[in-house]
Amino acid sequence: MHKGAAEIRPVQASGMKNVHDSVVDYAAEEIIDAPPGKHCVYSSLRTSLRRYGVNMAESELFMLCGSMCAEYSGDLKRFGPEKYPEQLQEMAASGGPVIRVEPWIVGVSDETDLLRALTSGYGTMLHTSSTALTYHDVYVKNYPRGHVIELSGLDLQERTAQVNDSFLLDSSGHAMTYVGSARLDDLMQGIIEYAWVVEQPAPLSPGELHAACAYHIRQYVTGHEAVWRGVPSSNDLGNNPGNVAVGKQVKRGDEGYRAFVEDFRLLTDMEDADFRTYCHEIYYNLRLGSALHLTDYTADYCMLHEATLGPRAQHVMELAQSLHAEWHKLNLHIYKTGLQLRKHRMPDISERALGLIDRQRHMLEELMILAEQAAE
Repeated sequence: MHKGAAEIRPVQASGMKNVHDSVVDYAAEEIIDAPPGKHCVYSSLRTSLRRYGVNMAESELFMLCGSMCAEYSGDLKRFGPEKYPEQLQEMAASGGPVIRVEPWIVGVSDETDLLRALTSGYGTMLHTSSTALTYHDVYVKNYPRGHVIELSGLDLQERTAQVNDSFLLDSSGHAMTYVGSARLDDLMQGIIEYAWVVEQPAPLSPGELHAACAYHIRQYVTGHEAVWRGVPSSNDLGNNPGNVAVGKQVKRGDEGYRAFVEDFRLLTDMEDADFRTYCHEIYYNLRLGSALHLTDYTADYCMLHEATLGPRAQHVMELAQSLHAEWHKLNLHIYKTGLQLRKHRMPDISERALGLIDRQRHMLEELMILAEQAAE
């Protein structure tokens, strides 16, 4: 991460008209004045839905997608919610917006596919490798990660795209928003999937949201049944079907968290360079998409729906805020442990993490009871 907020200058839409079929610019119709988000998947969804009159909080979208059910398949570098398409499928199955996802096939997919999605759908999002987002050095100069942005315009003659990136992190971890142009040819080098809302989205009632929330928490608690399927390698961003190890067991939710933490023991026998790398990846995975987002979004959800969840929602919110602080403290400890090569700390780190997982399960069970009652 290299640039601070003062160097981000959101670029307003160019105002170009539909003078020929290669130009589409929905950003010119309405600039969405949305604050920076907390996670690229849910903030891009939030911004895209707002264009069509549906105002949903990131915490609501997180619950609808069942994203608290983090998955672990035995690779310590991979821990977090389901893949992007599966999260969107969970959202639709929970009564949320129906979103179509298409894989970007290298050598087959091209800009006309994006144009078709942009003109036929109600909101278009790109799941891409961060290295293709050349509109900012923060992506170019760092380790490649998957990232989701909103696509709001295309000019095929000028080879530019209008994008809305609502979760751009600077070197301190501060989130910002970038609204402006991106080089289309660069962008297409890293697209993994593109997605669009297939019909006018409709708002959900609090009861419908609470029913979905309770359903997914029950999935978290029970872990579903163990899932057997192909699991991408740790180096795969989702765009290389050749890197698939078939037949690994995927554990979800509470079981996934416990299996992930129990495998911390493997770090003590690693070479120093590997130990440092794995500690950094564990830190990253806990920070983005799993424990820290789960507790943060749980607090947000309880605060947002206190009127319908009842007075006990305040208690659950306080549990979530306390857990968030403890996970944050432990996660920084993991990061420093990797830098300092203090391998002897891992048993204590595992014990502390398992204690937080116990508290996390209790917090979610409390919310599940409130959500089930409110959904009736």
